[in-house]
Amino acid sequence: MSQTKIVEVIVPFFNDFDNFVRFNEILDEVTTKEIIFLFLDNGSDNNDIQDFFNSKNYLNRKLIVSKKNLGYGGGVIYSSKFTNTDYVAWMPGNLKINPKDAINFFMKEIGDLSKDVLIKAKRTERKPLDYIKTNLFGILSSIYFTTNLTDAGGTPIILHKSFFDSTENYPVDFSFDIFVYYYFRKKHLRIRRPSIRYTTRHAGKSHWQNGIISEVKLTLKIFGYKSQWLTILSKI
Repeated sequence: MSQTKIVEVIVPFFNDFDNFVRFNEILDEVTTKEIIFLFLDNGSDNNDIQDFFNSKNYLNRKLIVSKKNLGYGGGVIYSSKFTNTDYVAWMPGNLKINPKDAINFFMKEIGDLSKDVLIKAKRTERKPLDYIKTNLFGILSSIYFTTNLTDAGGTPIILHKSFFDSTENYPVDFSFDIFVYYYFRKKHLRIRRPSIRYTTRHAGKSHWQNGIISEVKLTLKIFGYKSQWLTILSKI
């Protein structure tokens, strides 16, 4: 383990140039040596993100590029190979989480990191409808997967980098965050749920959540992964 605990934070972007620019503008107002941001251009249709980043001289920020979209989970897994720290985190780049709040979150947790602990944010200050949907999904998924999956979509997430060495068969789509939570629950490992404030997207729209019908379809799709996830766990 490194003597000085430093966390690299993976932030995937797919055609989210406006969010990418604003994300970096907010980081320009913050200075920290303990937190390194690793941006992934996850198969965007143009070079706007790359051109913008390469025109700057950022400290504690790196950019990697995948020519094809690897999926949300695939992007996190791919990016983890470029990290140089014992502990890896990830979060969305849509600015539902203010980067300043994220840095405060990481700095509070960085002194108490442990190899077998998952740190998974609990979302607060959300709209009432979002709370209702999250709680309903938490109840249904906890019953179906026979373990507590309350607020399974909460990020940022921090864990030890060795997690990515366990298998090459982790989910590569939007369900990755939920699987990670499920993995730690089923393995009876420690989980901490510190709170973080959530707001609304800065620009664009979700690539997988677009109304109640799409969210029901996503829920059913996640439920369809149960046997696959059990198989993954049995081989680890």
